[in-house]
Amino acid sequence: GTVRSDYTAGRHDSFSFSYTIDDGNSIIPLADPLFGSAVGLRAHVASLQHTHIFTPHVLNTFIAGFSRAAFNYDSYPLADFPANLSFVAGGGPGGIVVGGGTTTTGLAAITAAGPNNAANVWNRRNLFTYSDGLQIIKGRHQIGAGVWFQRLRDNENTASRRVGQASFTTLTTFLQSTVSSFQVVPNPTALGWRSWYGAWYVQDTVQLHRNFTLQFGLRHEFSDGWNEVAGRAANYVTGPDGVLQTNVQLGDHTFTKNNARLLFAPRVSLAWDPFGKGKTSIRAGFGTHFSMIDALSFLLNSLPPYNGSIAFSNASLFSFTPIIPGAPVPPSCGPGVPAPCTTYAPQGIQSDAKTPTVQEWNFSIEQQLGHSSAIRVAYAGSFATHGFLSVDPNTVPAQICASAAGCQTGGTGAARGTVAQGAEYIPVSPSRPNPYLGAGFFWFTEGNASYHALQLDWNRRLAAGLQLRANFTWSKNLDINSALTGAQANNQPQMVMNRNDIHRDWGPSALNVTHQSSISGRYELPFGHGRRWTLHDSALSQKVLGGWNLSGIATLLSGFPITPQIGANRSGDGDTRNPDRPSWNPSFSGPVLLERQTQWFNPQAFTLPTVGTWGNVGRGVLTGPGLANLDLSLSKNTALNERVQLQFRAEFFNTLNHANFGTPNPIVFTGATFSSSAGLITSTATASRQIQFGLKLVF
Repeated sequence: GTVRSDYTAGRHDSFSFSYTIDDGNSIIPLADPLFGSAVGLRAHVASLQHTHIFTPHVLNTFIAGFSRAAFNYDSYPLADFPANLSFVAGGGPGGIVVGGGTTTTGLAAITAAGPNNAANVWNRRNLFTYSDGLQIIKGRHQIGAGVWFQRLRDNENTASRRVGQASFTTLTTFLQSTVSSFQVVPNPTALGWRSWYGAWYVQDTVQLHRNFTLQFGLRHEFSDGWNEVAGRAANYVTGPDGVLQTNVQLGDHTFTKNNARLLFAPRVSLAWDPFGKGKTSIRAGFGTHFSMIDALSFLLNSLPPYNGSIAFSNASLFSFTPIIPGAPVPPSCGPGVPAPCTTYAPQGIQSDAKTPTVQEWNFSIEQQLGHSSAIRVAYAGSFATHGFLSVDPNTVPAQICASAAGCQTGGTGAARGTVAQGAEYIPVSPSRPNPYLGAGFFWFTEGNASYHALQLDWNRRLAAGLQLRANFTWSKNLDINSALTGAQANNQPQMVMNRNDIHRDWGPSALNVTHQSSISGRYELPFGHGRRWTLHDSALSQKVLGGWNLSGIATLLSGFPITPQIGANRSGDGDTRNPDRPSWNPSFSGPVLLERQTQWFNPQAFTLPTVGTWGNVGRGVLTGPGLANLDLSLSKNTALNERVQLQFRAEFFNTLNHANFGTPNPIVFTGATFSSSAGLITSTATASRQIQFGLKLVF
């Protein structure tokens, strides 16, 4: 519900206040028939605005706002399970992944025998916002200046994998109960994050000529970083050798260096009517934009000493389960530390993280055509730096074979291979850069991204009962890493494949849609009062046949990129979260894309690389299914009297009942053989045809 109040005090001051509350709970069945999830959401938003007119040319607006978002999430079993099946004593069954993927996304050969790994988590996020803006009109100039401040208070208890998650390389190792990786947070603790954000700006819009306007400005943003209220901000840092240190840095601040203090963003734009007739418009602009880091709890809420994620690898699942919650955790393993000791799975944020930055530019020409239509041609581009990358900094670095006789490969696995002199490989049974830490999950601000697009738009205003709009975009979106979490990695791997060669992952973004087009329209059927064919027979025929409207929208999209994956850590670099990519099969001939629901791509086009090496298939090299959809609506407005109107609507979603397929399974191999589900599509991107009718009384 929403409450709003407006008040005017004299000729120069006005006040407005609004308050909104949104409260709801839901139960969501998961894909797994044995588990569901309970979600609770609550949001409060309040704002107070004061506008003061100093003179007819000077206006000031002050706004104070508050918002609070509360979130609760839990997994619950839909069936009874014996207590001895739980990884954590007293908890529900844990998550199981076989052949790659995660319990969140279900892109594995076998997955989600247990619930989603975020069990019994909650957060309370409060924002206090203050802004003041001054507008001054003087001659040809319209000058704007202002300040903005925001206080963030984020209390969270969101450590993942509380009931444990076991990952197995193959079905065989699953049956043998030998985990490739097992992670669990046995003692979750709530943390309180605090931050200040601020900005000031100044800009001038000057009309240099009656048909030429120039706007330029400068914005400065800053932050005091990401801080914990009780000095419990833990983060892993690297030593002088670039290797993660075993023990976390603990204190008030997450970052060892705050790089978000001097963020200056210039902006400039122009608007020009070259012929001075009001029918042609040329616009161009350039600006720098920052994405302030204001949500890091996802990774920082699962660090020791308060929320440490314990890791086990290459061991029998039953040798360390059940985990006893609340029991003292042995100290971290290290030189001279006797057994038993704890090996943590490190995760966190680059300790001297930069602020993600985007340079954007655009150019457009708009031309009126006749009395009722216009066309617009535009180019939009951007280049981003310091973007987040999901990496494991504790993976084994590759070596270059220096022996003329070749080198034996194998990595952390048991299989062995051989490469020739000069080839890149992972040696046999290597140790991690820090052997006292397990596989890591970090966000590093080392990513780049680029976007270029040609945009066409044709718009016909309502005339003779018909309104139309059509647009088309051709674009190319490239980056290094699109999916920061497993839940987002639906069509690409979550992590960068080779931490020491991140540009190997430069390719089409997971969001890249090369071609997209939409056509929308509204047509007033020419029957009834005020339309082309007036009905004179009777009032009844007017009410039955008059006032009908037909509207619709057609959407056409090319497919999203797909990255083929092996389903295991074939390179042996120890990155158990991220299945490696295969190699192209040099002896394969024929189409790679079969574009069938049962097998979207041909797995025979790929081959396994030598054990201890990475494949040569790039990221996003295949294209998934496109989308074509048509929605129609037929409506009629009938005036019952001067004050009451009845509206009837018949709405048809996916009118043609076209099957728009979801993302195919990207896992090509299960162990050393082809996966029987490689390229299989098991979901649709849109629902089947749905028809709904409605009546609405307006009075």
